Amino acid sequence: MEDIETEDIETAIMSTKGQVIIPARLRKKYGLKKGKKIVFIEEPGYIKVMPPTDLRSLCGSWPDLDVDTLTKEIIEDRERDAEIERERERQIEGQIEKAAKKNLKKK
Repeated sequence: MEDIETEDIETAIMSTKGQVIIPARLRKKYGLKKGKKIVFIEEPGYIKVMPPTDLRSLCGSWPDLDVDTLTKEIIEDRERDAEIERERERQIEGQIEKAAKKNLKKK
């Protein structure tokens, strides 16, 4: 854990519902407003409370995170999903054409 200066220490009391009020100075500093999500990260012996961040900023605290590989996998998944959707559209178009031809033959 990093060195902590005494002026950086704030305390709060937990309610019976497990709620804690984040001190106003910290809410203002980190732009925390009503309804904004907060991230809790469990570490050995303590809990980190943080505003949400993008994946790249987590690289130091998540040593196994390979953002480039993760990004590549997400892009590949989206490309596969897009291909599946295109195939579904082709199938539907084929069914529509088949139904239209069938209806023309009946007339």
